[in-house]
Amino acid sequence: MNILRFAVITAFFTVLPFSHISASAASDQEIEALKKEIQVMKSEYENRILKMEQKLTEMETEASQPKTTYSKSTKKASSGRAIYNSDLNPSIGAILGGRFAAFSSDEGEIPGFVLGHEGERGAEGISLGETELNISTSVDDKFYGHITTALADHGDGVEIELEEAYVETLPGSGLPTGATIKMGRAFWTLGSMNEHHAHGDDFADRPLPYRVFLDKSFNDTGAEISYVFPTDFYLEAGGGVFRGDDFPFAGADGSDINSFSAFMRVGGDIGGNSSWRIGGYLLDGEASGRGGGHGHGHDDDHGHDDDHEDGDEHAGENGHDDHDHDDHHADENGHDEEHDEHGHDDDHGENLEEFFSAGMFTGDTRLYAIDFRYVWAPTGNNRQKEVLLQGEYFWRDEEGVYTLEEETETLDGGSSGWYAQGVFKFSPKWRIGARYSQLYSPEDSGIDHDPYTVAVMGDWSNSEFSRIRLQYNYEKLGDDLSDNQFLVQYIMSVGAHAAHKY
Repeated sequence: MNILRFAVITAFFTVLPFSHISASAASDQEIEALKKEIQVMKSEYENRILKMEQKLTEMETEASQPKTTYSKSTKKASSGRAIYNSDLNPSIGAILGGRFAAFSSDEGEIPGFVLGHEGERGAEGISLGETELNISTSVDDKFYGHITTALADHGDGVEIELEEAYVETLPGSGLPTGATIKMGRAFWTLGSMNEHHAHGDDFADRPLPYRVFLDKSFNDTGAEISYVFPTDFYLEAGGGVFRGDDFPFAGADGSDINSFSAFMRVGGDIGGNSSWRIGGYLLDGEASGRGGGHGHGHDDDHGHDDDHEDGDEHAGENGHDDHDHDDHHADENGHDEEHDEHGHDDDHGENLEEFFSAGMFTGDTRLYAIDFRYVWAPTGNNRQKEVLLQGEYFWRDEEGVYTLEEETETLDGGSSGWYAQGVFKFSPKWRIGARYSQLYSPEDSGIDHDPYTVAVMGDWSNSEFSRIRLQYNYEKLGDDLSDNQFLVQYIMSVGAHAAHKY
């Protein structure tokens, strides 16, 4: 480059004398103008040469540095702090979350559905919500590891939960290009939202189908393999095997594989400022005594007194038979007097609602899901303006028995639900959104009402690491059960944190 600069400068000074001779008759003003023009041309060429030298230096420096290894999930991410190139030192981050909630109704149950602990509407008033601590790093050149521990406040005290603890293969691990294996405990591939932590959602709570069918999310212990096909468009398929002790399953004995999944997703770009994706999913397994409460198949003893007026009823709902003497005798022989209201006869009637709302399910359960997601950046820059459209449909097919007290009810059918939502970012810091979700009650449950919820929200983000959200929900869960809910939420990201997937 120095030789090139010397040649250009020499050429200009060689031409200059001859220009002066041929223009000897010219005026002093013309000579001065010609000198200025030559000087401008010389400066422009020197600047271009300097830029070329700088570019060459940058390319040489980049070529001399080791290449960074990224996982498939990072390639899908749109923004966020990089956490994969940590030179084997763990990246540590935290999500600080909290909320205020006000409800107009004291009742939050959904008739016809057993809710797990996570699927409940949450505590009223000020609560911690969910605070996460995450640690992640590349184990070596072939594996990546991640741990997420959550501090959750459900209104009855703060609980420490292990949300994720998994290892994932990296490109270059020896698998075919596009293949990834994940092992441990994780939010597995199922629909649009299950892979995401709750703080990455567009609303302060999850829609009804996620609350009822997945207890907000499915993050069992197991392994999953996925493969991104080498096509011009996005095409991914995979599946997993799991212990089966997380909702919607329960009762894993610690040795068998009690559930599995399969999925396929396809997507692509439309022009230069929009993209889409459609997916189909299957989650299949066995449930043994799946009930409410924490939703993990544990028998919850809520501490009911033996002399409680409704002791028999509560004992049946929780699957316990621990009342002695008179209470126990009444539980065995008092169905005609005490339990006629449950309708335990041939026609059952509308009182079958008790089985589906409070019973414990044992049998096979299969969940199908399809999802659609569309993203459009009107200006071509999604940091300025963005439109997100998303929807999912779930259908749960179950074959088994619901147990309530000493009675059982056979189920060979299912229930379904769906939601659709739209979010509009109209400025870099402000978004608004609306969502509608609905459930269809279990077949032959005797329930005529199909619960639904309407939600609207607005949020403000000072940066991609802080967000404050205001949300209003109207829930119509039963014929005589409606609830107006007001939620205020804050979400703050501290330290390193991976960007969220598409």
